[in-house]
Amino acid sequence: MVEVITRVDSSPSLKYGSYSIHISGNLLLLFFRGTWSEKCAADYIRDVSRFRHEQGINHFASIAIISEWQLGTPEAINMVSNVIRRGAEMGMVAQFLLAEGNNHLSLHIARQNVEKAFPGAITGASLDDFLPALDKHGIHFDEQRVRNILAANGRCD
Repeated sequence: MVEVITRVDSSPSLKYGSYSIHISGNLLLLFFRGTWSEKCAADYIRDVSRFRHEQGINHFASIAIISEWQLGTPEAINMVSNVIRRGAEMGMVAQFLLAEGNNHLSLHIARQNVEKAFPGAITGASLDDFLPALDKHGIHFDEQRVRNILAANGRCD
């Protein structure tokens, strides 16, 4: 069983956008990095949808880790917002943004877009900020594995 997808943007104009997708139970961990082009956003949308379907996940929550994300083109941001908006139709019951550090502008813009697309999204600086809501929504996952994934990706959770 595949538990992680990592992809680097192959767009000739924006070479630094990347993401990785991890799954634990019915929780998706989404690491966004760099600046995204429309191609990176389209690849992400395709991969997250395919990955979720392959794993048979119909009731889920996602935590987008955006501390290293410098957003992207307006079209790329709009594409990501649209997939978040459709998330509820696909079984997403909660959306979380994990951001630490001083990337305030990216966090502000991302939070604005996510809250428009998925009202009730929660922003926090650690997994602990999300545990009550994850429990409330019946999201099952291996907490230690998630903490290990966060630590392996530079998050001090």
